[in-house]
Amino acid sequence: TTLFKCLAGLERFNGNVRWLNTDLDGQIAAVFDDSEVHGRLTGRQNLSILLNVSPKEVSAVPVVKQFMSDDLLRRRSSSYSLGQRRKLKLAAAFATARPCILLDEPASGLDASGRRALRMVLESVATKKCVIISDHEDSSYHDLVSSEFTIRQGKVHRQINQKQESDE
Repeated sequence: TTLFKCLAGLERFNGNVRWLNTDLDGQIAAVFDDSEVHGRLTGRQNLSILLNVSPKEVSAVPVVKQFMSDDLLRRRSSSYSLGQRRKLKLAAAFATARPCILLDEPASGLDASGRRALRMVLESVATKKCVIISDHEDSSYHDLVSSEFTIRQGKVHRQINQKQESDE
């Protein structure tokens, strides 16, 4: 979580991060456990603000349809369960034009339909966006990843074709 917050510019750190020879400013959409949604607003209103589109346009966004029903979009987000808030945040992240998405334990709190929607969206953006996932349960993404890293005892390990390489 701390690494993701540094990448997203939400925490200070020494050094810099570059991606495709550019700064990451304005390039990242992120979903964190502790990010809030506006409880007084409906799901549609929240997404309208986050995506900078009219409320009517929200329902036409394909990825929003995958995560959110019309009924859920009409309800105030203060009435949402943990999983429904997660779906709202995931829909917002994937609906942006930003090329890099950071997902911190994205399946946490999701029901079976939410997990299916997440998987379908991950499959659909595989060649279009850079998605970086931090999760304690990697089995649901294992067949989708192009690179896998683990951090153990302060060392980063990269797995390539069933071999472990260590990068200090």
